[in-house]
Amino acid sequence: MATFAAMEEIKFDYIDDDVLMLTEFGELVKLETQELDRYLVLACNKGRLMVDVNGETIQMQGVDALILPPKTRLSNYMASPDLSCDFVGISSLLVKRLLGSHIEEWNRSIYVNRTNHIVADEEVRKQFAYYRDIIYFKMQQHERRFHHEVVHALLQAILLDYLEKMLADVPVIETEGITNQKSALFKRFLELLTTRHVKHQLVDTYAQELCVSPNYLTKVTREVSGKTALEWIREYTEADVRYYLLNTDLSVKEIAEELGFPNLSFFGKFCRRAFGKSPNDFRKQNLSR
Repeated sequence: MATFAAMEEIKFDYIDDDVLMLTEFGELVKLETQELDRYLVLACNKGRLMVDVNGETIQMQGVDALILPPKTRLSNYMASPDLSCDFVGISSLLVKRLLGSHIEEWNRSIYVNRTNHIVADEEVRKQFAYYRDIIYFKMQQHERRFHHEVVHALLQAILLDYLEKMLADVPVIETEGITNQKSALFKRFLELLTTRHVKHQLVDTYAQELCVSPNYLTKVTREVSGKTALEWIREYTEADVRYYLLNTDLSVKEIAEELGFPNLSFFGKFCRRAFGKSPNDFRKQNLSR
């Protein structure tokens, strides 16, 4: 496993109870993002960046942005010499407060529709250049009485504009019959999946923690997202398996144990179903590229 600097060794450009900001790429690569219980915003200003997000390679350029859930693993950064990028970690509580009634749209964009890779057009390039300049300026005004409040207000504007871009790519879905109670249940289910280390568990296990029946949980997740609870569990488990196979030196047996698989044979079957090949073959093929 890679060795990361302790949080106190990282030179943050701005920090308070709810917000962390980095503008130096060299400091970002030290950060163990999977330990952060915060939403992550990675925004390019210029240049090109390739980064693994939970083991999946994402390419960014220009003023692209990634909006990611808490505890997302960012690793294997490859940057062009002229790269300039910013990183912001924002607590879930602050995001909820800043977005208010729009928090459900935010969650749907990130967790369900996955429109959280924002590719900027010329208008957005200009808009976020203005945002970047003013937030850089305000971050330096430590002595101001309302310093934190002003920074949070600027982040609110940025998040709302990001949300508008994400929603532009969200397909229209039929909402008849989807109550607030069902939406809340689905949100809590995804929060369990996002924060749990061992995700590969029975639907019954998640249903029991959410105090509903497995059939009802499956019914609600299908209504809200178009996918069953089991499909969500498999999707999140695949992301973890991919990360451990491609980003750690753990043996296949150790990875199977780390991720809660009952035995090596079961883990092998899961990988063949998910990736079309054994875990060893998947690892060799992708690491040889």
